[in-house]
Amino acid sequence: MAPQLLADAIDWVPFPGFEGLYYNVLAVDENDRSVEMLMKFDPGIKCVPHRHIGPVKTLVIEGEHQLFDVTDENKQTDCRPAGTFSSHDGDEAHIEGGGAEGAVILLSMTTVGGDVWETYNDDMLVDRVSSATDFRRGIAKQASRHQRHS
Repeated sequence: MAPQLLADAIDWVPFPGFEGLYYNVLAVDENDRSVEMLMKFDPGIKCVPHRHIGPVKTLVIEGEHQLFDVTDENKQTDCRPAGTFSSHDGDEAHIEGGGAEGAVILLSMTTVGGDVWETYNDDMLVDRVSSATDFRRGIAKQASRHQRHS
């Protein structure tokens, strides 16, 4: 039996408005203190500029996870191949993306007051704050998709 890639085994949910960017929420702490999720980036795809409010631990499972300056999506600040584990203490802003073969990453994010991250608009102003409640809705959305596909 040929080995199966994780990216092929997960029921990915497309991020609304972002072609080639997908997620799968694994867990939200019952007290909304943390969120664990998988993200998948198709090759060369980047997400919106954002800031992780609390501490984050990241494991690159497949491909290459790229990070870019929050104000310049062409200025790469880090490149993490599969197997790389990293962490930061929060209050970190950046743009994330997948390398030439894309990327699958595991994020373990600690909330601050229930909030996980904030995204920025083109003027670098906060246009949305995502909370643990939003990720809990993501789990419900995944469950309803799974029921429709079963």
